Amino acid sequence: MTATDLALAEFSADDYTTRLTHAIFKVVPFAPAMQPYRSTSEAIDALYPQATPEMRARVAQLGDSEETKSALWVASAIDTGDTGIAVFSGIKSALGLFFGDKKSDALDTDSAQGVDAVLKLLGVSYLAYKLFPGSIAERAQLFHTAPAGQAMLLYFAAVEVALPFTDNALGKVGGLSGIIARWGGEAAGKLSALGGAGMVTEAQTMATTLTAPADGVIGKVMPFASSIAASAKQYLPSVAVGVDTVAGVVATGADALPVYKYLCARLAAEAAVLRASRGLLYL
Repeated sequence: MTATDLALAEFSADDYTTRLTHAIFKVVPFAPAMQPYRSTSEAIDALYPQATPEMRARVAQLGDSEETKSALWVASAIDTGDTGIAVFSGIKSALGLFFGDKKSDALDTDSAQGVDAVLKLLGVSYLAYKLFPGSIAERAQLFHTAPAGQAMLLYFAAVEVALPFTDNALGKVGGLSGIIARWGGEAAGKLSALGGAGMVTEAQTMATTLTAPADGVIGKVMPFASSIAASAKQYLPSVAVGVDTVAGVVATGADALPVYKYLCARLAAEAAVLRASRGLLYL
């Protein structure tokens, strides 16, 4: 099995991670369709059933490449923070702030959430950079073409920004670009501790192209924040959603749901299918 196959096989339709993700997307009318598949072979059948045996072989090759393994590793680090990045449990901290008393002041009272949001954006940007070939613009175009890429931006917009921060708070700092300007340096330092300066450069280069689309998704998803929160709340311990600070949520000891690893596994499969179908084999 390839690295992508192993990652996909970790998530079944009944897992909390899968159910949480689909529950969030269900209340957002413009969310991408999430076709079910748990292997690269099933991904090919769902996305490009006319693939030739040669294309299937290329998908397998790409799904086990060093670039793909690096992306999957970083996605896991984004979720758990156990490999050097001090990443907080996104969905729990987001809901803790949403249902708490300090949501409107989140950017002032809990700056860790701002750092975390930038770090997640850098992580998503790194995944896009590693999984797709070509210029930055070409990589971005392929990332936006993949349903999992669309899903990843939507999840980031909803959970890392729309739930923890109000429109008013975002307006004060100038939206996502303002958050990046305020906490980008600290977030980059945390990412550098994991993978070095090269990883940071790749992530930041890609983030310059993904920031504007992500900001657009944030604006579109903000009106659905209450519905998203209500839908997601059922998958978390009640103690976690009653705390109004990131530190308080982390203190509950609840592990993060590996949503980014789940979405990255899908993105890796879809990237391999896209690249094989278009003859884009090499970086």
